[in-house]
Amino acid sequence: MPPLKTQVSCPQCRMPVGVTLEQLFDVAQDPSAKARFINGRFNLIDCPNCHFQGQASTPILYHDPEKELFLSFVPMELGLPQAEQERIIGKLMNEVINKLPMEKRKGYLLNPKPALTLPGMIERVLEGEGITKEMMEGQRAKIQLVQKFMNAPEDQWESLAKANDAQMDAEFFQLISASAEAAAAGGNQAGAQQLLALQGKLAKLSTYGATLIRQQQALRAAAEELRAAGDQLTKDKLLELVLKADDEKAVAYASLVRQGLDYAFFDALTRRIDRAEGAEKERLTHLRELLLQATAAIDKTMQAQVNEATELLHSLIEAPDLEEAVQDNLPRLDETFMAVLTANLEAAQKAGPRGQETFLKLTRLNDLISRLLEEAAPPEVKFINDLLDAPDAEAEALLKSRTAEITPQLLSAMNYIVDNLRQNNQPELADRLENLRGVALGESMAANWKK
Repeated sequence: MPPLKTQVSCPQCRMPVGVTLEQLFDVAQDPSAKARFINGRFNLIDCPNCHFQGQASTPILYHDPEKELFLSFVPMELGLPQAEQERIIGKLMNEVINKLPMEKRKGYLLNPKPALTLPGMIERVLEGEGITKEMMEGQRAKIQLVQKFMNAPEDQWESLAKANDAQMDAEFFQLISASAEAAAAGGNQAGAQQLLALQGKLAKLSTYGATLIRQQQALRAAAEELRAAGDQLTKDKLLELVLKADDEKAVAYASLVRQGLDYAFFDALTRRIDRAEGAEKERLTHLRELLLQATAAIDKTMQAQVNEATELLHSLIEAPDLEEAVQDNLPRLDETFMAVLTANLEAAQKAGPRGQETFLKLTRLNDLISRLLEEAAPPEVKFINDLLDAPDAEAEALLKSRTAEITPQLLSAMNYIVDNLRQNNQPELADRLENLRGVALGESMAANWKK
């Protein structure tokens, strides 16, 4: 059953508001339905009159055949008689069953389990994904702690951090980042900046934050040493850098140049260990174990990211509404996803006529993602892309003709991208953008001087 575009009364001001109602979430027919349901991105009301934002009340049926999960929800506030509830849910059930082949029509489909509330329904879906109630309670506690910090005066943050140090872990800081992103996406830039400022302060007040700061410092130092080595970075040079590093910097090297820590690298390190004695032998043995653990963790994470990206890719190309599915998953379309998409495009192209249909689907997806990402990019990023796409002379002319757009935000974005390019071993592009940043700074100063 496709989503229905209709009008509902705003719960706050009672004005009619346009909304797209989705009553059936069938993962068998639309794999992207699961993420949309869990994230609560459906049946959204955005009232232009009173600015109320929330979800419209409507009966819902959720189906995941892999988990044999069949859930129904009818909002109590609708006041529907039992017979009418059964009629609506029955119609949705028939929609699910009729699209399944006979061999997949099992007994659980005859009795969807009712949920009393929508959050309760979402919790049951999360439990099916292996996310326990204890895990959800732990996340709620962290969300409440973030809110507690936001409501407390800044002079109380240190004592509050000491009392809750154990809760301020990776998930806690990820929640702050996610909240800041959501605030920015909703147009609340002030709220986003407040959350990011809180995150920066708490990083210095917590045990985990202090560890994170040391890791980031080690990462920057390692990246700078690798950049300085440039074309002279051989296997032997990399080994010498790692041998002189402390634990945190050694792990930083592993994350930056994982491909360099191959069999030959570890073979050379083992030979060093065999020649060493006493404390040095112990230190090098510890270093080898540390690097083996780090590379194993990196490989495991990378494989998980590839698997997730592959699953997302398949769900997108099978989605009934491709543009809506891409919009819903835009934050998940990272470098790993684009690499998987590119690899699948190349494989489909090499398959010839057998892969023609898949190639066309993937090409359409790739073009759509490029368009939506370009539309969603901040103006500073669009300007930087324009500069990098143009030859040097034209790029400098662009800066001279668009001095009004040379803002502190643009210069900051250029600086950030330069650092990012260096960390990703793109020194030539980084140098070019750094030169353009110098030109931009000069043009900005000249324009201000004229004023």
